[in-house]
Amino acid sequence: MPDADTLIQHYLEGTLTDSEAEELHTLLQNEPQLGSKLLQHFEMDAMLRATKPLAVPGKVIQPALVPRRRFTFATVTTVAAMAACLALAGTWLVLSLPRPATEDTTASVAVLTRGVNLEWESAAIAPGTPLSPGLLKLKSGIAQIEFYQGARVLIEGPAELQLISSGEATCTRGKLSANVPPQAKGFRINTPKGTIVDLGTEFGLDVSDASAEVHVFKGEVELHQAAESMKSLKEGQAMAFAAKAQPLAANASSFASLNEINARTALSDRSQFERWQAQSALLKNDPALKLHFDFQDDESARSLSNRAAQGEDGSIVGASWTTGRWQEKRALDFRNVSDRVRLSAPTEAKALTMAMWVRINGLDRYFNSLFMSEGWNDRKIHWQIVRDGKIRFGIAGAAGHGHQDCDTELFFTPERFGRWMHLAVVFDPQAKEVRHYANGTLLAKIRLKDPSPLKPGIAELGNWNDRRTTNVAIRHLSGTMDEFALWDRVLSEAEIEAMSR
Repeated sequence: MPDADTLIQHYLEGTLTDSEAEELHTLLQNEPQLGSKLLQHFEMDAMLRATKPLAVPGKVIQPALVPRRRFTFATVTTVAAMAACLALAGTWLVLSLPRPATEDTTASVAVLTRGVNLEWESAAIAPGTPLSPGLLKLKSGIAQIEFYQGARVLIEGPAELQLISSGEATCTRGKLSANVPPQAKGFRINTPKGTIVDLGTEFGLDVSDASAEVHVFKGEVELHQAAESMKSLKEGQAMAFAAKAQPLAANASSFASLNEINARTALSDRSQFERWQAQSALLKNDPALKLHFDFQDDESARSLSNRAAQGEDGSIVGASWTTGRWQEKRALDFRNVSDRVRLSAPTEAKALTMAMWVRINGLDRYFNSLFMSEGWNDRKIHWQIVRDGKIRFGIAGAAGHGHQDCDTELFFTPERFGRWMHLAVVFDPQAKEVRHYANGTLLAKIRLKDPSPLKPGIAELGNWNDRRTTNVAIRHLSGTMDEFALWDRVLSEAEIEAMSR
């Protein structure tokens, strides 16, 4: 018989049978502390259903206060008795009422869209990262920043740029070039020597301790200096920030251009791809590697080749081929409830490490699948992301005993959606802990209640099959995956960090 958490989940999904309802009633009578957990689940379910009705293609569904249930009279009376014994009936009515939807907020004003050979003096930032007001210190490389107001800025290291708002920044050191479309007219760049107000143009800025120069490539800018009248610079003109400075000829060749970053990005991507190919070729020498899907199969293929020395290929269901981390890298796009990869994992593993590269589009479900064993019993494992943004490694109990959820703190915020992430999880029976990693950094250590061997068996990437023929709970992934590997040993932090580069 499933444990209490599973029974509660079946109830919320509308799949609780009469016998399961009776079992849940008995558990609640014997373990009164489960009442508070049931309340928490009811509240979450009511809020989600009241604020975000489920969309069904071809049908118009009206928002409901409570989920529809497939209950017979016996089931209803059993649940009623359960509610009565907990004195929850009145509370449930309150919790079922629609509540105002809370909206996610962000303090970001720009986004780092591209980068080549980036080396930071300030905290490292990866392309795709939204940027809040603050100081960026780039030691070397080229970074492309797109401000929410529409301006695009390329900064060349070494440089320092203070982000102020979606339409303003301060450059205290280094070179930058800016493209400001009409929609971003009025974009401002401050310097220690003065301020540039753009009128819809392209310009370059070179700031050093001794001086600062602005070069206008297209359009017009205004140059504002203390104790000096405003100066207007037009296409082809340049000027130093100095009293009675004379106009100069603009020199576009001394500033990074979009064409240059395109060429350098392509070269960098090719170099990273070749390095990954070399590293991947070495993985098969590890006898503990049981699954390695590199997603480099022909795009007409409906299977994933297992590059490990032994093991079966995976079977693609529904998911479609797309581009991965680099132009030469292939990936699978998971969008629909049918999309998944069926695979055969070890039937038993005393220790375990799993790693993948994934790009999450959004958390559409309460449970969003990464790797899920078929079914949920006897040491099966579920690796997934829950709707509140935590990464979860769930382990089913043996012989009907309760399961354990090993969760990280909040990680997948909306600002991390759409970015490639390297995720890894380690089941370490010797240390008696589960460890989560993201981009090579340790996120969480969770003490194991039971370090006995796991039994992954038949499993799926990006979805879940719970063996029931009707009303199967939806656990599909909304995102893209371009590599997955599984070992029946504990990988070190150094090994995981090396894979995340």
